[in-house]
Amino acid sequence: MSLIVLCSATGAPGVTTTVLALGWVWPLVFPARRVLVVDADVAGSGILPGYLQAGVPAGMGVLGLAAERAPITPDAVLEHCVALDPSEDRLVLTGITDPAQARALWPVWSGLVEAARDLGASGVDVLVDLGRLGHRHEPTLLVEQADVVAVVLGSTLASVSGAVSGLRALRDTRGPGPSTGAVVVGRSDPYTPGEIARELSLQHLPVVAHDTWAAGVLSTGGGLGWRFERSALLRSARALATGLMAGVDVLVPGAGS
Repeated sequence: MSLIVLCSATGAPGVTTTVLALGWVWPLVFPARRVLVVDADVAGSGILPGYLQAGVPAGMGVLGLAAERAPITPDAVLEHCVALDPSEDRLVLTGITDPAQARALWPVWSGLVEAARDLGASGVDVLVDLGRLGHRHEPTLLVEQADVVAVVLGSTLASVSGAVSGLRALRDTRGPGPSTGAVVVGRSDPYTPGEIARELSLQHLPVVAHDTWAAGVLSTGGGLGWRFERSALLRSARALATGLMAGVDVLVPGAGS
């Protein structure tokens, strides 16, 4: 299983953009594998009205799974996904638009954890956009069972301070260790990645590039092409994907051998 969760401790540091960038580069970094992005932000999806422009057939996504009231198998999960490319190497399980809908989703999160094991064995890695920590209907089970959890933050004092508290809570839930970390988005202003890593008690802090144009493509939809593929955002996402999968590998005996 490869179940990787990205979240935030404060508002709008770039979790959704980072997850979508990872999802786009994932099959390029790991050609033998596919990727499923799970939109699990119970405060309301940023993917549905943004990148997907609400162009999703009825009955899809987590609400479609919940409505069927049937066992959540890997096949059921894949049937409720939206493909981002013709080869269906990049998939999205869309989320909710109204936080009130989150109350019905606990069985989905529980079933998804189990399904992720079989999906991973069949070559599909799962990336979760959890949104901001602390919501009353937060899918805690995904956090507890993930191979890797990373807090996404900016370099401002408010963002770093929130990440300190967020990481403390995650370590209390998941235990200490390298499988719980952080990712900084944007410019080193006013704090550098090294300074932030020390504050967060981390040995390594990946950086996702500040790239307004490419981030706009992922946040509001837009044309893809050579400029997007070569953007600073996607270049940094490639490095992040490699680092996150390395975090998964160290937890799996014999992985990578």
